[in-house]
Amino acid sequence: MSKNGHGDPTPAPHDCDSRRRGPGRPPEMEECERRERILDAASEVLQQCGYHAASMDKVAQHSAMSKRTLYQMFNSKQDLFHTLINTRLFNVTPDECHYRDNPAEELTELLMNLGRIILRPDRISLIRALITESQESADIRQILTSLRAGGKENVLTGWLDRYVRQHHYEVSDIYIYSNMLFGMTIGDMMLQSLACASGTAWIEQNMRPRFHKAARIFLAGFQQEHADTASPGTS
Repeated sequence: MSKNGHGDPTPAPHDCDSRRRGPGRPPEMEECERRERILDAASEVLQQCGYHAASMDKVAQHSAMSKRTLYQMFNSKQDLFHTLINTRLFNVTPDECHYRDNPAEELTELLMNLGRIILRPDRISLIRALITESQESADIRQILTSLRAGGKENVLTGWLDRYVRQHHYEVSDIYIYSNMLFGMTIGDMMLQSLACASGTAWIEQNMRPRFHKAARIFLAGFQQEHADTASPGTS
């Protein structure tokens, strides 16, 4: 019999499964599960109440956790919402892409992975709330500005940087091109979703043809503009 009085083995320490704490006490969640539940609650509070009216008390109520637990994980209200915006909108890590021998197909798959995350209705609702709050809240503007300043390490920029190095192109600012690529693909669909109060739910059948055509057009123009800068003897 195990230490907790049951025959089952102790759960793995890195899982987010619930554990038993003792008779009459609620199950203890792993830190990653508590964190996600708090961020979900913060997103709900932001959309329902706005940033000014949002409070750690309200987030605690929505997450069914104590305010003490919130402050153990986040230093302040601003820290909590900074983390929410960063993890849900800026720090996106899509699935690994394939088609390494076909840049257009690889880029299309990367854009599809990003689109499935960023264009989700709950993410669009969060973006809409942030746009509204940014006009009134200096805190939200400061959060968005600080994240924007550190946003160059995104997956599109990383992909383009690898592509440029593989072809030995000389490009002074990859970030400009990743912004262009985002704008003509996911950004365009995001604007259309934001304009619809109901929140347009994009599906793969609509996204893939557009992203594939955009990827081919973008790469053709990029190659034409930078082919002359390639090092001698490279393809």
